[in-house]
Amino acid sequence: MRIDLFDELAPVCPRCLHFSQAHSPLKIGDRLEMRAGHLWQGLLHCSDQSCWMEYPVIDGVPILTPDPPDFLTRAQHQILRRDDLSVPLQGAMGDALGQASEFDRDRQHLSLYAGSHFPDWAGGTASPLLAILDRALSAAPPGDGPALDLGCSVGRGTWQMAGTGRAVLGVDLNFSMLRLAQRLMVEGRASFPQRRIGLVYDQTEIQLPADAAKARVDFWAADCLVLPFADGRFAGAGAVNLVDCIAAPTNMLVEAARILADGAAAFFTTPYDWAETATEKAAWMGGHSDRGPFGGAAEPVLTATLQQTGFDITSEETDLPWTLRMHSRSVMQYQLHLVACRRMPRS
Repeated sequence: MRIDLFDELAPVCPRCLHFSQAHSPLKIGDRLEMRAGHLWQGLLHCSDQSCWMEYPVIDGVPILTPDPPDFLTRAQHQILRRDDLSVPLQGAMGDALGQASEFDRDRQHLSLYAGSHFPDWAGGTASPLLAILDRALSAAPPGDGPALDLGCSVGRGTWQMAGTGRAVLGVDLNFSMLRLAQRLMVEGRASFPQRRIGLVYDQTEIQLPADAAKARVDFWAADCLVLPFADGRFAGAGAVNLVDCIAAPTNMLVEAARILADGAAAFFTTPYDWAETATEKAAWMGGHSDRGPFGGAAEPVLTATLQQTGFDITSEETDLPWTLRMHSRSVMQYQLHLVACRRMPRS
């Protein structure tokens, strides 16, 4: 965790914010380990003594959710997983535990996203994400001030948003992805298991380019439905393929509108790949009820919801291609809907 960005962004206690709408500043309690000027292990706490909730910082990632014990319980496999095992031992564990294990699910997610975000930083071809981000940032350039990358995954979008020198914070709830992003930022290199086929993975190294290393970015575990910040704190925001991956997409848009300053630009992309394991059907934006007013279409639901939650639509694109690498013989192709907008002035 970057101390300078923590001070600049002035986060508030998400528990107080969620349960009582109080903006209680967070304070750094224990600095247990520092790396390259970053807080690597430590504890933050709420400044309100009637709350005094502790928020751990683990491997550079502050856990800033309304219920840290619940997050730690749900993410304990990712948090406690060793990352110092040799490749042959990781292979033996994968064979023994199988595809249904949390171990392999974690490997598959890292392979899917890191492999699709960083092929060029691993010595390969350009990342397919860059074309999407270029279009999105051209349509919705952040203003002067910090920006927020909602659902940042392994962080390539966060670095791209920071390319003009602004401070950008990436937030997500996948601890393994955040740890990879933090390690890459602090140490300048990181590695991830890239799936070749079946249970066979190749350990792939990413090298942080010199220009990216200068960026003012950080990566925190935070819930996009309860962001730990005061109203109007950010000058821009983006969310690449988050709308269809969370429990309450409408609430996420409301929360994004809350933390954005008046006039701030934002963009949202999504393929509307709905699944009830991530989002209850009643919360989907389209994709069901073809008897409804939009005949099941998703795009008008998203734009109407953005307008209802305080955004003015500035541009749209409906068929941006986005490719995810599944394994060495398989890719997944999406067509994304990109909506660029601005936060309308508060009345």
